[in-house]
Amino acid sequence: MCIAAPAQVVEINREDNWLYADFGGARQQAKLDLLPDVEIGDYVLIHAGYAIEKLTEEAAKESLEAWEELLEVLEEEDREMEKARMEAESNQ
Repeated sequence: MCIAAPAQVVEINREDNWLYADFGGARQQAKLDLLPDVEIGDYVLIHAGYAIEKLTEEAAKESLEAWEELLEVLEEEDREMEKARMEAESNQ
């Protein structure tokens, strides 16, 4: 299964047919073969080195909000697991 998060296009090189997109501060290069009409500022999904889908800004923001919520839940679970591990170690 592949999970893709929206990334905002920050640079385009049409001559070499690639773009750079920003994933919350991390930049990734992707080929434009499947989305030749993409522009700087657009949101895209990237898979296997290719920009595969262009998203509306609304859809991208909804997806990014869902990702943020998921990451918060995962971080809380990590904290709870670490707390339980530390308690178990102190009880030994």
